[in-house]
Amino acid sequence: MEEKSLGDYLLLKELGSGSFGVVFLAEHRFLKKKYALKLLSDEFSQNSAFIARFEKEIGALAFLDHPAILKLHNISCDKGQYFLVSDALIDHNEKSATLERFLSKKNRLLGEKEIEMILKQVASSLDYVHELTILGEKLVHRGLKLNNIFVQEGEGAPQVRVADFGLARLLGEKRLLAKSYEAFLEGQDKGLFLADLAFLSPEQKSGEEKNITVKSDVYAFGVLAYYLITRRWPEGYFELPSNIAPEYRLNWNRLICQCLSSDYRRRPERLTEAMNTLLSEESGHASSLDVLSWEEVEKKVENAMQMSFEFLPKEEKNPKTENLVPESEKNEERSLKPLIGPSQIERPLYEPDPGAIFQKELNVSHYEPVKTEFREVEPLLTEMVIIPGGAYKRGSLNGSRDELPVHTIKISSFALDIHPVTNEQFQRFLEALGGEKDANNNDVIRLRDSRIRKIGGQLCIESGYLKHPVVGVTWYGAAAFAKWVGKRLPTEAEWEIASMGNLEDALYPTGLKIDHTQANFFSSDTTAVMSYPPNGYGLYDMVGNVYEWCLDWYAYNYYETASQEPENPKGPPQGVYRVLRGGCWKSLKEDLRCAHRHRNNPGAFNSTYGFRCSADVS
Repeated sequence: MEEKSLGDYLLLKELGSGSFGVVFLAEHRFLKKKYALKLLSDEFSQNSAFIARFEKEIGALAFLDHPAILKLHNISCDKGQYFLVSDALIDHNEKSATLERFLSKKNRLLGEKEIEMILKQVASSLDYVHELTILGEKLVHRGLKLNNIFVQEGEGAPQVRVADFGLARLLGEKRLLAKSYEAFLEGQDKGLFLADLAFLSPEQKSGEEKNITVKSDVYAFGVLAYYLITRRWPEGYFELPSNIAPEYRLNWNRLICQCLSSDYRRRPERLTEAMNTLLSEESGHASSLDVLSWEEVEKKVENAMQMSFEFLPKEEKNPKTENLVPESEKNEERSLKPLIGPSQIERPLYEPDPGAIFQKELNVSHYEPVKTEFREVEPLLTEMVIIPGGAYKRGSLNGSRDELPVHTIKISSFALDIHPVTNEQFQRFLEALGGEKDANNNDVIRLRDSRIRKIGGQLCIESGYLKHPVVGVTWYGAAAFAKWVGKRLPTEAEWEIASMGNLEDALYPTGLKIDHTQANFFSSDTTAVMSYPPNGYGLYDMVGNVYEWCLDWYAYNYYETASQEPENPKGPPQGVYRVLRGGCWKSLKEDLRCAHRHRNNPGAFNSTYGFRCSADVS
């Protein structure tokens, strides 16, 4: 092509074309850095109504800042031609590193872990954007597809960037489809129109503008997930992923069927939460015709749950001080010791004779319940550190709305395990319990999601995982273990204060920044506890490695009421979900913030869920 420039950018080569115009690889004349320059076609540049709307709305998109979103650096006009400048994601042949090219270069279907990592990043970017508004309306992508998702391959997991947020809103689905169809008829790219059509939700296809919401992006996400697993588009009564890829362990059926519900009200709203919840559920309960709505799933969880307060920590009456503990009291804190209660273990109980209710003689053999011999096993305790009581700030202005408002709380001194509970420690608990159920018949762990195995009736730990944190544990299992060792689970407030490591305004336990030398995140597996440096309180793995169950029920707006009840907050009195904190080995950096809140129902299993114990002090 002839050498051509636009503003301060020299156009080097054409990378491709789309519904909005042509994309060039460009170089800044002074910075000598390469960018991707999207040049709007004359059809749009000369449309005064479109340009008026474009100039009004496009500025907000430049402020999007997320590790899985393609950064928009500049929006400009030169000689009547409008263009957008973003990072250039290209391969070694200087071709766009789109997800479509990434898939075409593979001679095989992707591995499950690779698919999960890609979808996790796409879900995180969509969740981030769906919290934002433009001109009073929620920001929706509306045009998610293979060609606006970019993938960079490296030594670790593939790095994903999603582009073109909000651009489809400016043009509208009908005009976008019309341009794709024109290209289809001209034979430029016969698959482009069919792919664009497949990603559109039913409400987008029917033009129901009022029903096009974040749920439309959720539908497109479901299409993407199905395509990555099967390399097919989900049409009509589509074949379930478990039939096409039976070797996959996660429950993709459930996630995809929820996302692809024809009724937008039945789709999940937050994709990261949906992945954590639905992928961990038992498979075989969903079909592409009969899928429970998200509201129905939550209702079933809520109806099945029973309120329990027996694990609430004791009220501590004291602090009259408004500020941090005075120096004289700090010396007293050093002499405090964890108050470890007596070991208690509650096993399932069985009726002595179910046949006795008939009160008549039966010509059958007398029922004798099987008596299980329980072993007396000594717990393997973890060293604890004392976190001094006082006044602390919690919450954040950098995260989701459930972290607001930032407010001051007062907590009493407490003790916390220096590291999460390990496989070695939890195996002893299972041996003492004599099974995987607690006294209320709740599952405490799902062994297939953990590194603990049962072989020939004996529990054993996979080689090399003795000192790794236990995973696959439910909230019930975490609470039962804590009771067995005479401790309790930490409250959400205690966990957040402890994670900051005595640093003021800490974003992470390490301060304002964190990297892979300081925590285990965005990796392929757990690591042994205490593999990374401790925080200021001497606590290891407060973020990364595994999410940690907390004592509290979760409520989206709880911080609004907690700011009015600042002393030793213990969460709402009831709820549907329990709190999880700290991010995990799969997480992006965003999840590792001290203030980041996560949740799931207390009976949920996940290969990223673990816990550590807390105790009062005396």
